[in-house]
Amino acid sequence: RDPLNARRSLRVLLAEDSPVNQKVAVTLLEKWGHRVTVAGTGKRAVADLEQGTFDLVIMDVQMPEMDGLEATAAIRQRERSTGEHIPIVALTAHAMKGDRQRCLAAGMDAYVTKPVHTEELFDVIEQITGGSTPHDPNNREREQENESPESTSLDWNAALAAVDGDQELLRQVIEVLLEECPLLLSQVRQAMEQNDAATLHRAAHTLKGSLRLFGPTSQAKLAYELEKLGAEGHLQEGSNLVDELAGELSRRVAVREAFLRDGGETGGR
Repeated sequence: RDPLNARRSLRVLLAEDSPVNQKVAVTLLEKWGHRVTVAGTGKRAVADLEQGTFDLVIMDVQMPEMDGLEATAAIRQRERSTGEHIPIVALTAHAMKGDRQRCLAAGMDAYVTKPVHTEELFDVIEQITGGSTPHDPNNREREQENESPESTSLDWNAALAAVDGDQELLRQVIEVLLEECPLLLSQVRQAMEQNDAATLHRAAHTLKGSLRLFGPTSQAKLAYELEKLGAEGHLQEGSNLVDELAGELSRRVAVREAFLRDGGETGGR
């Protein structure tokens, strides 16, 4: 995508708590000529909108303190007294039936699923800020529901597609991922030990979102299973899953480190 084709430079508020997803989104948005401010929580996003002027909000649905749906509802409530309407694009980690309706009911204007397809995000931004009908993600929903089963290997083509083919950005993302994963895994373990379902759900969700950059891997699947246990409060079933996830992550650290060491060569892994 040629950034010069962007309709105009926008002031974008990105509400996203994952460092990996922040890195990808900020770099791509800036490449397209937009100016980006990052809010790590929904609560921070609402505060930033009260203090600054933006043309667009890209809002992750699941965030700490205040999720994207709650933050959007708060923004729309404030706009009832101002008469304004800022376009809000939702980012959701899975395109399940009802997600679109929940996002629209909360006051969002459109949504895209993660890992973000750059062409889709670019098109949605162009449409939603240009007054045309927002992208309908129904086809993408069907694609995700029927996607291939998880794999033990990393999908480098998927990772490159997620960063718009930018090898240097992929290197930077992997550096962030290698720092983020041990911290999130530690949070998952601590949540299990302390029987803290909310923390387990949030940490596993963030970890899953970062790992999904490399396709539907077994690592991402394990993180998703832990996320579900946190949501359902069934932590007693998760001990073996944590150990499996730790083993998977350990085995794949060397692969990602080799990518950095070899100067971004993805072949054969």
